[in-house]
Amino acid sequence: MIPKTPKPARESARHGLRIGMIVFDRRQDMVAKIIAFSGPLVHLLRPSGLNWQASRVSLRPGTPYERRQIAALAKLHQQRRPML
Repeated sequence: MIPKTPKPARESARHGLRIGMIVFDRRQDMVAKIIAFSGPLVHLLRPSGLNWQASRVSLRPGTPYERRQIAALAKLHQQRRPML
């Protein structure tokens, strides 16, 4: 018998979520990007650097407006970041 290895991509696809996807977290009332999966939790990141974990059930795919919103936030933070 071949031992089964965990496949995060398959698990995330089952829930309709994938790394890099823009989602809306209903509990935090914020839009963010999925950066990782850890068991039942999803790791999220905002352009400001704020990150947190959320349950998959509290997430929904981002709307076109929310995807534009997070892109605009990323552009704003990049412009405001001090040059080193």
